[in-house]
Amino acid sequence: FMCFNMWEGLGEFIHKISEEKECSFKVVEVGVGKFFDVSDYLNKFDNVELILTDINPSKDNIFKDDIMNPNLNLYDGVDLIYSIRPPYELQPFLISLQEKIGAVLIIKPLTGEDLNVKNRKMRLKTYKKTSFYIYP
Repeated sequence: FMCFNMWEGLGEFIHKISEEKECSFKVVEVGVGKFFDVSDYLNKFDNVELILTDINPSKDNIFKDDIMNPNLNLYDGVDLIYSIRPPYELQPFLISLQEKIGAVLIIKPLTGEDLNVKNRKMRLKTYKKTSFYIYP
């Protein structure tokens, strides 16, 4: 009996998207905090180039970045951005970043929390037992 980890579902979904691209697939996790389930899963794949960011990095391999004033150099050539349980007030900044760089955006809010993404049609997606919002 294997218990399915919902975070692994998110990692699997991102990896599945990455396989559609011939070359390296560049992914940024915004606001990683001290939670590494998804990034640890994605790090197993050679075709995924993963960048982790946080305003207060807890490890050496995490770039310091403020989503309210992002360092756009970190996001150069990025194919997908994801954020797990981003604070409600930071969600519009994720949308703004997505608009600047044109990457796919995935937001996994707290369970039961509404998104703060006015006028943006993010689709609710369920993959295995994981639900999240994706744009485009």
